[in-house]
Amino acid sequence: MQAIAGLLAQLGYPSDADAVEERLDRLRIVGDRVFVAELEGQVVGLAHLQVTPAIERDRPAGKLGALIVDEAHRGHGVGRALVEAVEREARLRGCELVFLTTSDRRDDAHVFYERVGFEQTGRRYGRTLSE
Repeated sequence: MQAIAGLLAQLGYPSDADAVEERLDRLRIVGDRVFVAELEGQVVGLAHLQVTPAIERDRPAGKLGALIVDEAHRGHGVGRALVEAVEREARLRGCELVFLTTSDRRDDAHVFYERVGFEQTGRRYGRTLSE
């Protein structure tokens, strides 16, 4: 769990290993998939797939909820392999499309997403909810 927590921190979401373990347990309950890339026994990346039925489509949509590759392993095909794994699983689960959201400030990620075939199709708006 510590390795996954380290990846999340690189993406800007600092987390401790216990919190990551609890989150993964919740994801299993709802049927999400988390793909982990390893190289020589070291976790070097992860991708999160959420599959959701949609009222505006006949088939579900897959959301690439997170994609993280360790800074030291970027540019070596890890991210592409994770995206391909997510897309294979989404097809197996009947998804019509895979989409993602990304921060405006992540220019390097935008270049990567376009390189692996994603297109910018809209905007995302959000609001943090208080308890």
